[in-house]
Amino acid sequence: MIKSTNGSCVDPQPKKPNVIGKLLIFLIKKTSNYFWGIADILSNKFDKFAEIYEKSIESEYKMEYEAFGISQDKKVLHIGCGAYPMTDITLAKLSGIDVTGIDKNPKAVKLAEEFIHKYKLDNKIKIEHGDGANYPTNKFDVIIISSCSHPKVKILHHIFKHAKKHSIIIVRELDIAKDAILECIDSHKDIILEKRIHHPAPIFLPTGWDAFLLIKR
Repeated sequence: MIKSTNGSCVDPQPKKPNVIGKLLIFLIKKTSNYFWGIADILSNKFDKFAEIYEKSIESEYKMEYEAFGISQDKKVLHIGCGAYPMTDITLAKLSGIDVTGIDKNPKAVKLAEEFIHKYKLDNKIKIEHGDGANYPTNKFDVIIISSCSHPKVKILHHIFKHAKKHSIIIVRELDIAKDAILECIDSHKDIILEKRIHHPAPIFLPTGWDAFLLIKR
């Protein structure tokens, strides 16, 4: 049973999906990741598409950061930044926070670096090639895990083990796949689920996503 800081239950023990359920989750996540990957590349290449993309998603990210209270003095790591690192850009614009974005796809990293340099955001955003399942995390105050990052549970186990105490961990995951995240949280007794925000599905996607605010004790 997942517990909040005051000890109250916030979600029941998740049930493990059967084979058909696992296949459905896999296919929806694959479709979602493909969609976001294409959206990132188009936004990187075309300003008009980037404008549409930001209008549909940026307000959700702003709401998330404001609700989670990420202050300017925090050092932020974003895992799964993609070719168009909107999370990093939104944070930099919102409060001037310094952000390190990583992605294990070298092509996405190259495009993101070019975009950051083009719009003169180098002083606030650093892009690196890196895998969230083994990237050093103990120097960051806030760690954000993109819904597209994978393998998600392996990444979470690494972060939960190696993040410094009292760090904030924000995990984004599709509605349909959230049970695996809750189960992973439940297996780490020093990780507390503090808050949860639901984001509706943009455009034609079949499922929205949740953002979990976690605290490492």
